[in-house]
Amino acid sequence: MDGDTMLNLVGAAIVVAVVGGLVVVGLNIAGGSGDTEAPEVNWTVERVNDTAVRITHAGREPVRTDDLTVRVESYRRAADWSDPVTESDSTVVQASEGSMLRIVWGPGRGEDVIMHSERV
Repeated sequence: MDGDTMLNLVGAAIVVAVVGGLVVVGLNIAGGSGDTEAPEVNWTVERVNDTAVRITHAGREPVRTDDLTVRVESYRRAADWSDPVTESDSTVVQASEGSMLRIVWGPGRGEDVIMHSERV
């Protein structure tokens, strides 16, 4: 193989890699701006003791557990939900008095949506 042929092959490989990368980025951007909206859910939060609260799905639409996160202040808390989370399902999480609790819906792409926020 002479030098010109090798240079042409390397150039073609670089072009294919750049175009492939642009396609992947474009698909990710398009996928993140979908029309998917957070489910409509009513939540209740009640203090169980000095260090924990109970979060209850109080009605409306079910939520997939993979899309649901509980955060106290900025920390993610482990929540033991059935899948999907439906009316009357509840979980207990650690949350000291006066901390900010957020129930966050995030389907994996795009912006997370705060479904419920409350100082507990």
